[in-house]
Amino acid sequence: MFIVGFGNVGREAALLVHSTSCLELAGAASSKGAVIAGKGADAADLALLASRGERLEKHREFREGIGAVEAALEAAADYAIIAIPPSYKTGEPNKSIVLGLLSYGIGVGLADKTVPALYYDELVETAESRRAPLGLRATVMAGTPATDVAKALAPRGIEAIRGVLNATTNYIITMVEEGLTFKEAISRAVEYKLAEPDPTVDTHGLDAAAKLVILAKLAGHRASLRDVERVPLESVPEDEVRAAKRRGARVRYVATADLSSSKMKVAPEIVEATSHLGIVEKEYNAVEFILEGGSTVTLAGPTGPAWRTARVLVAEAFEAAGCTEERLPRARP
Repeated sequence: MFIVGFGNVGREAALLVHSTSCLELAGAASSKGAVIAGKGADAADLALLASRGERLEKHREFREGIGAVEAALEAAADYAIIAIPPSYKTGEPNKSIVLGLLSYGIGVGLADKTVPALYYDELVETAESRRAPLGLRATVMAGTPATDVAKALAPRGIEAIRGVLNATTNYIITMVEEGLTFKEAISRAVEYKLAEPDPTVDTHGLDAAAKLVILAKLAGHRASLRDVERVPLESVPEDEVRAAKRRGARVRYVATADLSSSKMKVAPEIVEATSHLGIVEKEYNAVEFILEGGSTVTLAGPTGPAWRTARVLVAEAFEAAGCTEERLPRARP
């Protein structure tokens, strides 16, 4: 198995894979180059780097300039985990890496939601034509099986989806409730690395919109990231955020898809504090699937941190490899 992206998620995945007997760590790639295990390098050294939180370039056999697809092919990998930053403007280099791997029949497990949100149909068609496994569980609420539920409920007829799908905005809203301005709360979220370096990915709805699109596509509907209306989180007055909490309500950044009309939106809303969407805090998200006839299925759970995302990605690799006689090590407490 090959790992593309050696940040927090990629390093956690490397440690997990190295601890199993079913999967073999074939190598890893970063934006600057790659390490190919078995080509003068030892997979144990990759795991050691991961345990120390060090960059891939520190490996003694790091090869600068080699691309992720080329490295995975040279490593004879049959599956790759993709854990690289999102690329919402162009979709690149994410799109080329993912579709390149799939075109060679290399299975892919995604944490990055860029490619499925922008190019879902092309992604699935390529995977199916090459009979390459495609894992999407880590793209939405990675610590909770939201994608599995969306697929399972699709035959029932999902009419709408509503969810709090971005945990960073939960933190920002809580800070505003406690007296900070949106500007101060967003700066703090960036400082604590809770938000993306470009915080508008979170606060202008790109992250939540991408997750909403993926759920809608898994539910069998037409959807694209370009179709989602996005209202900035900070468009709601700060005084209104605090007043809502005083009267037993909460402001939440809600992603909504009316699948009968194909209208999709991410915007701040006032919800009851005791509702499924109102009670989620910190790294927790929640999603409601409204089915034909008005019945509702609600799912809530953690979306991170990195070790949970890595665990989901490696679990998908286990499935693809048919690792039926081995279980992943116990999750962290």
